[in-house]
Amino acid sequence: IMVEVESIEVRELFSVEERLYLYDLNINSDKRVLVNQGGTSSGKTYSIMQVLFELGYEEPNSVITVVGQDIPNLKVGAYRDAKTIMSNNDLVTEFYPTINEGERIIKCINGSLIEFTSYKDAQDAKNGKRDVLFVNEGNGIPYEILWQLDMRTREKVFIDYNTSARFWVHEHVIGREGVRLIISDHRSNRFLSESEHQRIE
Repeated sequence: IMVEVESIEVRELFSVEERLYLYDLNINSDKRVLVNQGGTSSGKTYSIMQVLFELGYEEPNSVITVVGQDIPNLKVGAYRDAKTIMSNNDLVTEFYPTINEGERIIKCINGSLIEFTSYKDAQDAKNGKRDVLFVNEGNGIPYEILWQLDMRTREKVFIDYNTSARFWVHEHVIGREGVRLIISDHRSNRFLSESEHQRIE
């Protein structure tokens, strides 16, 4: 359902103090595919979720899909980050007042929505189209699923993963035209305490 929204004063949802440089690297890039390679607690997933809230807010009636290996992983990863962002930012909850816990869908007042889901195989991934795709912890998702999702995504694709071993992103994505690789680690996350930085080291 297309929603017509009266003129809204456009404001950035996140102040400079609320975001990491990873947010700016992702939202300001002109590349279609943003690959975020990062270590534990680098802030990559949280930053991408902030970007998704901003994109949905700026573009009415956008469909944004966040895909995980399975629902339990999403619930303790990207979905939890999204709910944390909402609880910490009154402006986000003002423009995204509705969250359907059962379907894991967050709705914006301008008709945009952010949905959190997983797919059992490539055939399952053929269902639905979207404007923006975020593949969370991509090394846990088969390339065949990514390929089907990418084919059905009109605008941006974000992929993140923790550095461990090579997988399909190194063979089929990184180095291609229209792709940017962003590398980070815990040192890029200024919101961690000194003791958290030391434990990760």
